[in-house]
Parts: sequence; C-alpha cells; structure tokens
Amino acid sequence: MSNVIPSYALLGQEAEGTTAEEVLANAGLDFEVRKAPSGYRSHKGDFIPHKGHSITYRTDTGAPLGNVGSTYQVYQNHDALKVFDRLVGEGKVEYDRIGMIDGGRKMFASMRMPEGFSIAGWDDIDQYLYMITSHDGSTGVRYIPANVRIGCTNQFAYLESMLKEAGLNPRVLSSRHSTKIESRIDEAVQALNVVDMLNERFCERAAELMEVQLDIGQRTEFYIDAMGLKTDEKLVDKANNPTGLTTRGNNTLDRLFELEEADTNTANGMAGSAWASFNVVTEYLDHAWVYDRKGEKVNEKRVESALLGTGMRTKDRAWRAAARLVA
Repeated sequence: MSNVIPSYALLGQEAEGTTAEEVLANAGLDFEVRKAPSGYRSHKGDFIPHKGHSITYRTDTGAPLGNVGSTYQVYQNHDALKVFDRLVGEGKVEYDRIGMIDGGRKMFASMRMPEGFSIAGWDDIDQYLYMITSHDGSTGVRYIPANVRIGCTNQFAYLESMLKEAGLNPRVLSSRHSTKIESRIDEAVQALNVVDMLNERFCERAAELMEVQLDIGQRTEFYIDAMGLKTDEKLVDKANNPTGLTTRGNNTLDRLFELEEADTNTANGMAGSAWASFNVVTEYLDHAWVYDRKGEKVNEKRVESALLGTGMRTKDRAWRAAARLVA
C-alpha cells in the first residue's frame, strides 16, 4: 500500500508555525465560537427561548455547531492549543498536524515528541499526543496517546481501557476548562509522560509478538476476531467457505492475506508472526479501508474513524487479540 497516503496524513493538514496563534491562523482555525439562546420565532414574530438550552456558532460564518445547555462554557480553539506553546519552546513536542471535524464542531491537533522507541532494535516508532476538543458539547479537552510505525505509517492510539490496565486513571488524559494556564500546562506534561510510558510498554510487548509464529488457521482466527467479522454456520462450506463468513467478510479476509505479503509485514523475518498479523490489520485500516475500491477516492468519514473512532477501536481489539497470544 505504499502508493497511497495513509489515514494519519489525510486528516487535517500539516501544522505550520511554532505557536498556537500561528498554527491556528495558517490552518484557518482561528475563528471564535459564541453561545446564543436556543428557541424559535412564533407566528407573531416573537422569539420564544427554549429554557435551559443554547446553541454554539462560529462567528466567522455564522454556522451552528451544537445544541448545549445554558450553563455550557465556550472554550476557544486558542485556549485548547496554547498550552503547548511553552512545551514547543522547551523542545518537549512540536506541532504536527491540525484540523477540524464536521465544520468545526470538533478541533484536533497532534503533537510529535522528539524521541521515539525501537522494537527489537530495528522496527522504529514515533510518539504522538492527540488533543481533541469540541464546540458541540460532545467532549471536553481530551488527550490521546498514540504512536506511528515509521516504516509503514500505521497509527495506533491508546483507549481508556489500556490506561486502566496500566494502572492509570483515564482522567489524567482530560483537561478541565480552567482559566489557569499553568494547571493546563501541567496536565499536558503529565499526558506526555503517559505517552512515553505506554509506548515503552507497547514496544516491549511488540518484541514478544515478533517471537510468536502463527499458522494460517491461527491467523485466520486472529483476523476474524480482530476485525469483528461475522460468521454464520449456515454459510459454512468446507471446500469454499470453511469459516462461514459473508461475502463481504471473505473479501476483507482475502485483502488481509494480500497485505501479509507487503514488505512492511515481512521485513527482518517478521512474516507469519503475531506482530506481522497485528500490523496487517492496522495497515488495512490506515491504508486500504479509507479509500474506495480503486484506491483513488478518500472516504473522509473512514479517515476520522481510523484515527479517532470505530477504526481506532478495531485496532485496539486487534492489539488485545495479539496480546493474549503472549499473556
């Protein structure tokens, strides 16, 4: 899949600048959001407010962003992002990518950490921290630890369940809408420390997965489990469909087996390993799944999903399935 752009590089755009003000302005995301009473206009022309409800909107376009409670506090893009200015100046991170989702209902940015990790001395990953905030009341400021495998640009993000397994409270990756910039900077630094710890654990487990060899039956079972492919006993045909998958499921499985032959999944003798199978799934989601069948047109909803939604959760399921093989 080296001929297509991975989902990681399709969402948003490259961040330009070294301050939140510069990055937001260059990305066209320096708009303000305000809150207005929610209601309707009566047949007499009077405005009738909907008590306890408000709407948020962009001041540059007037576009509505969401229905929120009357006590909802607007949190500007600049407020969410500027906490990283000092960390950029100290060399702890650099602004990487930035973008908006659903016309500005959500804003995200990724920060790249200067040092990564190496798996088994040769398979390198870069470390990232995603920041997501919303203007529709769907989420506060959240930080999502992630990594990107350099050789193939497969991306993996950590979900709350993995934080709990590591003995961490998921709240360490959320930020209050506080007016105190110092407290928000402390929260961001804490999030970076979590990224570093999680990725170190990830690399240790990945090295173990390299040593686990799977036969074709085990790989088939792994892909069905990881991708959540549905099986039906009525469809089982020992000769043509031994797994009982639907046509779509079999097509997905065939594509996964094709990706096993990619250089990114056979390098340094990793072919047939549990580590290779995990990367086949992430490569499918980050490269093949986000394009149409011809590999030409990008499905933007799937791009968002691969990085921050259902696709991200599928990667998490794949990692869990792989981890069970060495537990």
